[in-house]
Formats: sequence, structure tokens, C-alpha cells
Amino acid sequence: MPTHKIKPGECISSLAERTWLPVDTIWNDPGNDALREAGRDPNVLAPGDEVSLPQPGPRTFEVGTDGAHCFRAKRPRALFRLRLQRNGEPLDGEPYVLLAGGQELEGTADGEGRLVVPIPADVTTATLVLPDRGEKYEFMVGHLEPADHWRGAAQRLRSLGLYHAEASTPDEGLERALRRFQALRRLEVTGALDEPTVAALQEAHGC
Repeated sequence: MPTHKIKPGECISSLAERTWLPVDTIWNDPGNDALREAGRDPNVLAPGDEVSLPQPGPRTFEVGTDGAHCFRAKRPRALFRLRLQRNGEPLDGEPYVLLAGGQELEGTADGEGRLVVPIPADVTTATLVLPDRGEKYEFMVGHLEPADHWRGAAQRLRSLGLYHAEASTPDEGLERALRRFQALRRLEVTGALDEPTVAALQEAHGC
């Protein structure tokens, strides 16, 4: 069975878009048992993760010999998830406009400042506009890594405003940011990426 090594910006949804396989068919393939057992999110994978790609079997249809026939394939969608905060407080009911894949999607954040928006699975960039505040933010979609990896932890800490470097290896600044985050969340302050810290990062970040 063929496998695919995840590259930056890829996830199960983008593989489904490329291969025309349903997301669940890929993710629930027995060859991906190890990823599921490790608690991986299908849309938050690390570069180098190896994904098994099942081979689709032939499908047959009975149709008449006269006339034209139209077949429609349902393309996979991904979910753009974000949590809006200001000074640690959620932006309850904040209006937004999300520009992604040539679409302009409007809505309001929920009571916890969260927004969850379906977007095309092959989107790699998106722009979020907060019209009431005159603010605009650019996002790279699909590049978030698992929270239990140092790069994924650094990405979440940057989003939370606690870390500002783009380090190629874990550095002292990342450890300080972890210590600060642990203190803010009333966790044991170790500077280590332990299980309680990983869980708290995922909760604070939204994924």
C-alpha cells in the first residue's frame, strides 16, 4: 500500500483533496493506526509523518445507453479554527470576514471568541478581517504542527503572544515562554513540554 510523507502545509484534508479519497477513508485506514493511537489530529500533522494511502476500488454505475449522464463528486472541506482574544479576554460576538480560496465568508465569533469556518481543503493561505476594529491578519493554513512537538508548541506560544522568535532549534527563549505559560495556567513551572502543558496549549490555542 503506498504511503506519503507529510510535507509542511499538508494534512489529511489536503491529501483527500489531491487523491479524491474521503478524509475518513484515509484517516481510518489500518496503515494509519499508529498516528491515531499517538493522538494525532488528522489536520495537525508534523512534517515527516508517514500517511498510508488506501487504493480506491473501481465503482460501477448502471446508466442508459442514450442521453448524457452527469456525475458529481463531493470535494473534501477543511475547518478553519481560530480563537480571538484581546488582553486574555475572548472577543465575544466579534464580527469577521474570512477570505479563503476566492471566497468571502462572514460571521461572528462565539461567546468564547472562537470561529469555525468550512473552507476548501486545498487552501494554503487565508486573510481574516475584523471590520469593526479595522484589523487584518494573514494566516498560513495547514502549517500548524502537533502541540507535543517543540515547533508546534512554539507556533501556539507565538499565537498567544508569549514567544516571538522563529528559531530553527529549541532555544532558551522557548523555555522561558513555556515557563511563563505554565505560570499563567497555574501548572508546575518546569519549562518542559510535558503532558499537562501540551493539553493546556491545545486548550488555550483552540487546537
